[in-house]
Amino acid sequence: MVTEKGYKEHVLKGTELVSRVVVGVLFIYAGWVKGMDVYGFSKTVYGYGLLPGVLVNGVAIVLPWVEVVAGVCLVAGIWPRASSGVVGILLGLFMGAILFNMMRGYTFDCGCFGAESGETGWGTVIRDVAMLLPMLWVLLYRGKRWLCLAEQG
Repeated sequence: MVTEKGYKEHVLKGTELVSRVVVGVLFIYAGWVKGMDVYGFSKTVYGYGLLPGVLVNGVAIVLPWVEVVAGVCLVAGIWPRASSGVVGILLGLFMGAILFNMMRGYTFDCGCFGAESGETGWGTVIRDVAMLLPMLWVLLYRGKRWLCLAEQG
């Protein structure tokens, strides 16, 4: 018979695992799609109007693969707290860039999942918050994790 404490531990572990896998898979997909169309993604990065032209191509080349690696680490359970921190920082930067442009009255293709992902707006911000909350859970979770290859202390 499962005790109440055992049940609660299983629910917490399961929630942490689902959080890692769902957001990790989304980041793997998003990074892969952008990484396969660097030219299109560089146009999107340029469209945000936040970086000097000389940095746009570098960001368009590196950022997708940072997303893929962070996503793979989340799914595989490789340093889950650090991986969720990286994803959380990226989501914070994405939301900041979108909100800044919304305040300036700019709407454009967000590039979140490659070219033609849809225009920026409150829906994009809400989607990022919906991914950020599970990452905060993974970051703050201190119990034993399921399916981790390299867990942090």
